[in-house]
Amino acid sequence: MPDPRERDLGWLAAIVLVSLNLRAVITSVPPLAVDLRADLHLGAVATGALTTVPVACMGLFAPVAAAATRWLRESTVLSAGVALIVVGAGARGFGGVVGLFLATALAGVGIAVVGTLLPGLVRARSPHRVGPVTGIYTAALIGGALIASSLAEPVRAWLGVATQRSLAFWALPAAVALGIWLVVARRLNASRAADPTGPVGRAVVANSHRLPWRDSSAWLGTGFMAVQSLLFYGTLAWLPVSTMDHGMSARNAGLLLGLFTLTQVVTAFVVPALAHRTGDTRAWVAVTLCTTTVSLLLVALIPYAFPGAPWLWGALLGLGMGGHFALALATITQLAPSAAQAPAYSGMAFLFGYGVAAVGPVLLGFLAEASGGYRVPFLTLTGLGVVALALGVAATGRARLARARPAPDADRGIPVAG
Repeated sequence: MPDPRERDLGWLAAIVLVSLNLRAVITSVPPLAVDLRADLHLGAVATGALTTVPVACMGLFAPVAAAATRWLRESTVLSAGVALIVVGAGARGFGGVVGLFLATALAGVGIAVVGTLLPGLVRARSPHRVGPVTGIYTAALIGGALIASSLAEPVRAWLGVATQRSLAFWALPAAVALGIWLVVARRLNASRAADPTGPVGRAVVANSHRLPWRDSSAWLGTGFMAVQSLLFYGTLAWLPVSTMDHGMSARNAGLLLGLFTLTQVVTAFVVPALAHRTGDTRAWVAVTLCTTTVSLLLVALIPYAFPGAPWLWGALLGLGMGGHFALALATITQLAPSAAQAPAYSGMAFLFGYGVAAVGPVLLGFLAEASGGYRVPFLTLTGLGVVALALGVAATGRARLARARPAPDADRGIPVAG
């Protein structure tokens, strides 16, 4: 009989591999955007939509993933989500403009499904280490985004194919993740069948698939996720553009974005573990969001205060955002009354969070055009950082109270009658 620790390591490895593919479809496009525009005769709006379409799908289809768990096991639904990423990522390489957009949307649906279910699976499998495990898969998610953005152009050159064709390459790592996850899921399902009341047994909670519209704690978590997502996507969209407006080369702006992403990996991995060790997530939410908010203010007011200032501000922004992104995911999971209800809480948070993230950069662009610069957009983000801080502290306070209550039967693997 396999050692339980080996099963846990195998499950965690599968989760990490799946997470590595949750942003690659999105971040593999910007480095190739200029060539895609030329090859497919795309306008600026259509090119930008290649990034916003999957983000919008991540929000719109998150509730669908939660609802699907009413009829199917979470592991089965997650497998279907990864399969959609494989098909969508591969199909992007064919069919011209129509094929590119339809396949990108399909991959976005898959990302929505996987992203919605991961928090609940983590809580069900590791109920006493939600924060650290969330940090591990969040760091993998961000790391996968960095890898895809860094290797998109080298992969295209290595393959020696048209730019659109090269996008299909990113189906390969997703296919590997799918294969390994299917093996792990089969073992989990076998354990569930052998011991339906054990820690991996399926917990059934009445109405667990319904979004928690009337739960004030769910709204706090949703607000926290939405505003901190807007901080990230607003910075992602306009930090490189604002630095180039001040004279930075396009190459260095790309490197700055890479630094911004790399520092996120560090805090996404470390901060949830520190919060778990200290036992109070609120302090770490305050530290990370204060870092982000102050950095946004510095970008707005003194972007070039000294040589190298943009690089320091970018690194600090990444350190702040990686930490509070991972903490937001862990908080949403812990706000749910049980592991079985976690997908519904995640679905609600992602519906609004990624919905705001999809339109936020566009609204900031209007502010930039109206004000004739980037100070007003970054001052707006600074104000939103204060809002995120208030929501985050309140949400993590609620989550702390929820953790102090006795674990519901569903988290102990005991079916609850409806």
